[in-house]
Amino acid sequence: MSDSHNTPIIMIKRAVLFVVLPLILTSCTSLSAQQSFQDVALTIQERTGKNIRWDGGSPEDQMADGAVERLLRRPLTLSSSTQIALLNNRSLQSTYNEIGIAQADLVQAGLLKNPVFDASFIDPTEAGAPVNLAFGVVFQFIDALYIPLRKRVAASRLEEVKFNVAGQVVDHAAMTQSAFVDYLAARQLVELFRKVTKGARASFEAATILRKAGNITDLRFETEQSQLTQAKLDLAEAEAMQLGTREKLNTLMGLSGKQTRWRAGRRLPGLRGTPSMRQIEKQAIDKSLGLAEARQRIETLAHKYGVTRATSLIPDLEIGFERERDGTDKEWSRGPTFDLVLPIFDQGQARRKKAELEIRRAQDIYWDMAVKVRSSARTVRNGLVMGRKKVVYYKRAVLPQMQKILSATRREYNGMQTGVFRLLLAKRGQIQGGQRYIQALQSYWQTVIAYRQLMSGRMPSGGGSMGSLSTSSAAAEGGGH
Repeated sequence: MSDSHNTPIIMIKRAVLFVVLPLILTSCTSLSAQQSFQDVALTIQERTGKNIRWDGGSPEDQMADGAVERLLRRPLTLSSSTQIALLNNRSLQSTYNEIGIAQADLVQAGLLKNPVFDASFIDPTEAGAPVNLAFGVVFQFIDALYIPLRKRVAASRLEEVKFNVAGQVVDHAAMTQSAFVDYLAARQLVELFRKVTKGARASFEAATILRKAGNITDLRFETEQSQLTQAKLDLAEAEAMQLGTREKLNTLMGLSGKQTRWRAGRRLPGLRGTPSMRQIEKQAIDKSLGLAEARQRIETLAHKYGVTRATSLIPDLEIGFERERDGTDKEWSRGPTFDLVLPIFDQGQARRKKAELEIRRAQDIYWDMAVKVRSSARTVRNGLVMGRKKVVYYKRAVLPQMQKILSATRREYNGMQTGVFRLLLAKRGQIQGGQRYIQALQSYWQTVIAYRQLMSGRMPSGGGSMGSLSTSSAAAEGGGH
């Protein structure tokens, strides 16, 4: 054949190599998501001082399991229970798979679409006539040009996922700490009501002896019995609460079987030094993982808009090569083929408008989140100040006053200057004062945890997240590869 006949074919081959070869060389992205996970692990270490691991059956994972067992052999603290949860909870392990999914989407976005091979065998109607043969290969040429755009979308989406996963880890750490505080508060209430029950039982036993001797009235005896009954009920409720909070903590730490036999202290920790409240709003904004994710989301949508604009101009262009044999003369012929979608009716105007509105919506969500983060910072600041004052007031004023009232009422009762109901009222006031002190200390520590969570990058309510997008959604944003 002449050189002029081969010129179109040579030009197509050169064009395909010019586009495809650089893309092949630059699209070698690893399927392993370990580096991205390490970025998240470093973020968690910096913000919480805790370690996380993605269980893959490696020797490092076995070391982490050994660390969990060692922590469980010692009495748990607020810090150690959190570390166990971050190393051992299976729900977090499932969350880490989102990083792997996003990494796979990034790899997929960099892959060329497979060429399409077609063939036809046409049997002529005349008997004995040879078969017409045709073979062709079609390559979606324009799709290769969009690979860099799609990769930018997928890479930005991966950054979104990393922020989201880090936020979920911080939330889980805060939930574990909150559950641990609730458990200690319930245990302290159990200790309080055990003392109350012990005192009520001793008083009832003394009343029983006096009644047999005929030295007390039936009213006083029944009152003592009623006190013991109420004390037992209060103790049973406190013990049920303790069991419930313990099981919640077991779930958050991912424990089962013998692991649930851990020990912990019986009382809530005392007050701690008040952290500096200066510029708390600015710190909350600067450290917010939710806002970082929202900013990244806007960037992802901007890249997605670029893909939408590009594909609106030339939706699809297929370039191929076909070889055909005519059954009559049995000569082979060959040549290039082209398929071009003409954007006559659908020029992408609706898709572009949708992409613009998605960006605007993401911007509104970002600013709304910033307002909520600032409000959360002020709420935490006020809660720390008022919570500390409340605990100090109960400890220094309310509890001593209740004890003085009970002691004075008991002296008057023993001197027959007041009735039994005044004595019961004083006892109940002391018990309620003890309950409220424990609740005030519990509330204070919950606010401390909220402050730590905020300074780690998340709003105490667990908010500040853009939410998880499905794999199919991420793929659609990348151009439907």
